[in-house]
Amino acid sequence: MTRGAFVLTSFTPYALECPPAPTYELQALVKATEKANDAIVLAQDMGAEKAARLAKRAVDRISQVKGWFTYYVYRVYTDLQDDIHQARFDMEQAAQSAYSEASGSQAGNLLSCAVDDLLPYDPMPNIHPMDHRLSCIPLILTPGLPKPLPKLQSRRSDLTCFL
Repeated sequence: MTRGAFVLTSFTPYALECPPAPTYELQALVKATEKANDAIVLAQDMGAEKAARLAKRAVDRISQVKGWFTYYVYRVYTDLQDDIHQARFDMEQAAQSAYSEASGSQAGNLLSCAVDDLLPYDPMPNIHPMDHRLSCIPLILTPGLPKPLPKLQSRRSDLTCFL
């Protein structure tokens, strides 16, 4: 498959039409879990194991919330806000992985819509995952880095110092 400007990723705004985000946090957690579970099945069918693992990890973080009572318990007595952030982060990365590994599947779209459901309730919505391949840029392609300083000769070059 050729990769060009028409490939959807989670970084292309307004390319994917998702239903409106739920108005309550509990609804958002339940709907995001349902969408992610559907995406896990699709990703596994297409062989996108990395996306499936990330989506499973995200679902494990927020799946304990089943109804209003468990929502209340986890909201008041645990760090549910951090779990929502980590789940959204994992789902966003899983969507990126699904788009690159299983581009013919709807797994990436479902995960992107699940991210869209959780985004209004994320305490840190401006933090996004970065593809690990960006850290593999050779140093030749990074202009503007300072050059190392030359070694200076010490007057006491004959002395050895042990620290």
